[in-house]
Amino acid sequence: MKNSSIIFLTFSLISISLFSGCASKKGNFTDQVSPDLVETFDLEDSKFDKFKVVEEESLKKEEEKKEPEKVTEVPKKKIIEKKSEKKTAKKKTTPVPEKKKEETPKPEKKVVKIVDNSEEEVEEESEYPENFVKYDKASRKIWDKFKPNAYPGEEFVIKISYLGVTAGHIKVRVRNKVKVAGKTAYHFSAHLKSAEYYSMIYKLDDKIETYVDINEFIPIKYSLIQRESGKDVDDLQLFDHNTKTTYFWYKRKKDGKTTKREMTTFIPNYFQDNFSALFFVRGLPLNPGDHYTFPLVTRGKILLMDMKYERSEIIEIMDKDVKAIRIEAQMLFPGLMQKKGRITFWYSADDVRRILKFEAKVKIGSIEGELVDYKAGQKIEL
Repeated sequence: MKNSSIIFLTFSLISISLFSGCASKKGNFTDQVSPDLVETFDLEDSKFDKFKVVEEESLKKEEEKKEPEKVTEVPKKKIIEKKSEKKTAKKKTTPVPEKKKEETPKPEKKVVKIVDNSEEEVEEESEYPENFVKYDKASRKIWDKFKPNAYPGEEFVIKISYLGVTAGHIKVRVRNKVKVAGKTAYHFSAHLKSAEYYSMIYKLDDKIETYVDINEFIPIKYSLIQRESGKDVDDLQLFDHNTKTTYFWYKRKKDGKTTKREMTTFIPNYFQDNFSALFFVRGLPLNPGDHYTFPLVTRGKILLMDMKYERSEIIEIMDKDVKAIRIEAQMLFPGLMQKKGRITFWYSADDVRRILKFEAKVKIGSIEGELVDYKAGQKIEL
């Protein structure tokens, strides 16, 4: 099944290579965080060092080590006034030159793509794209309506079914806040893993991590690691908000052949990646008639995520009737506004906005996800 089949979490995980007919157990997950691809890709440029993740525990230890600076009082000097008949000459004041405002560095003019180990240089715009200015203006209104709705410690286990058969489980976690690129960030992760008994036929172990600025709720870093039978994929995307630039690295090993890609290009001021969008929706007002369209950045490309409130309904989840909000979502290609990939989500109608269910139509049948286990977290007060 191709990546373009579906959107979002399913987006990145369910659409990764699902579904080969694999099954998994609800509890067959580890609590390990994915390896940091900033180190895996061995990025030599020091400007990427800031994207290494500092865990909350390390932050606390650093703060504890810091001792408050001792302030030494300087004794005041006695001023002795001397009378003088001569007039005091006025001191000449040398004007202090004004400090020049630091200009925000612009992204490089060239984008380098490496496909099948052959390098191809592509000229890129040197100015911030006009259509991004339009996106920013429209997105600002959406972000103004957004209220953070994340709960560290929260865990979802979602059962994935294809053609009525359980194909696997995804575990989604909201982890403790971290520090990335000088910003405090939310840390969201998901893990898709095949059952041990099935690994003899097809091994599936895929992880996705995204780090989102806690204040603006804009992604800072995204990584995808696929470890499957006959195929390994590493996908790293870094988002530099200061320079409005995304850096993308991709490496795939398949059938003894290694494919690498790299890209550097502009990003809008406001956007989501294809995993963080799932949590962004939780913080938006979801009322009858609400309709949101915002940029989605994935592998250096800009797409538009179009989402609208369909209706409120009662669905059965974990043997209970739950009031849910039904959301229709699909991808739009800028310019053409061509629709591709459609998925329906159900969020709980309470303040928490739990992810309850999803359904995606594919060429043959549909892929469905349903919440089968849930652990509540604790909301961060900003």
